[in-house]
Amino acid sequence: MWHVLAVVNAAVWFGAGAFLTAVVGPSFFSAAVTDLVGRQNAGLIAQTVLAKYFVWQGVCACVALLLQWTRGGVGRRAWRSRGLLAGLLVLVAVGGLWLQPKMVALNRQRHAVTTSPEEQAVLARRFGMWHGVSQVGNLLVLLGAFAHLVILAHGPAAHRSAPAVDPQNRA
Repeated sequence: MWHVLAVVNAAVWFGAGAFLTAVVGPSFFSAAVTDLVGRQNAGLIAQTVLAKYFVWQGVCACVALLLQWTRGGVGRRAWRSRGLLAGLLVLVAVGGLWLQPKMVALNRQRHAVTTSPEEQAVLARRFGMWHGVSQVGNLLVLLGAFAHLVILAHGPAAHRSAPAVDPQNRA
């Protein structure tokens, strides 16, 4: 039963990340949205969604790690899986608890009425750099969640051989 829960969790985790990265994220800054609400407001909406997304990722990472621990196992393979999941949890925590708030603060400062055009340019570059860092982190978490899903898909049943079926004996 733990294996089914682990696979579902990994699929939801990877699926949510892939959907947010490939569909939802780019949609916030599409012409249809920015023409309607403006680029700054589109960014504010995206930041709100990302804050919830980091919570979702954290929950999925914790559930994955918990299921991995409850499964047991002391071999090299089990420890590698736990290490992968712990590393992903750290990346998610750094992204959600440190990087995301830092980027929100930079964006607020950048768009404040008291910020000069020169300061806006500096803050825009700094935000762009941290945005690039966050994209790399997101890619690493996506790849890690996918690797975890693949490992689980080739899980306990993959190493068992099926009993031979005798085509003459169909009882």
